[in-house]
This record gives sequence, C-alpha cells and structure tokens, in this order.
Amino acid sequence: MRRKRGFSLIETTVAIALLAVIVVTVLGGFSATTLAATRHQQETTLDRITRSDAEYIKSQTYLAAANYAHLSLGGYSFSTQVLHYDKNSNPTFAAGNPDTGLQEIILTVSGPNGIREQLDFLKELP
Repeated sequence: MRRKRGFSLIETTVAIALLAVIVVTVLGGFSATTLAATRHQQETTLDRITRSDAEYIKSQTYLAAANYAHLSLGGYSFSTQVLHYDKNSNPTFAAGNPDTGLQEIILTVSGPNGIREQLDFLKELP
C-alpha cells in the first residue's frame, strides 16, 4: 500500500503565519496612506482658507481700530495682529506706533491636529 504524501501540520502552520505577516504589512501600508492623505487634505484646506481670509481682509475697508472680520469654517480659528508703520522716529512696524496709513497684518489660522499657518501682508489707507 502506498502512503499519500501531503503537507504536514508544521508546514501548514508556517505557510499561514507567513500569509498573516504579509496581510498585516499590506494593511499597515494602506492605513499609513490613509492617514497621510487625511493630513494632506487638512493642510491643503488650511492653506486655502488662510489665503481666502487674507483676501477677505484686504477687500474690507481700511480700519484704524484694526478689528477686521474673518471668514468662518468649523474646526479652524483665526487671529490677527495689526502693526503700524512709523516713518518718523523709528521706521519699523510695531503695535504701539501711531496709525500712519500703513498696516502690517499677521494672520494666523489654526486647524485640526495642531496644524497652523501664518501669513504676513500689508494694507494701505487709500
């Protein structure tokens, strides 16, 4: 009588373990790709909303009190710092300078997961 030859239990177990390692590696790669894509989408949205808010501030009339309105988007917060140019005694931008018709506006936008972007632009009294 001839013995049928097949795979032993050890060979089958090793094959299943190798297959499990390969599957876990592939799924881990997909997970990392998904997380990177989400992060990139958040950063792109942050960049777009920052530039849009800067254009919105530029379109508003010149405010000596410098309380400019912002756009609104859930999960994102906006803050501005307005500095005035002093052309007489100390030709620099500073918060304590009198308003001479030229403002440096520093716009900071914060988003989810601690991402933030800062944009610096000038606004002149017409």
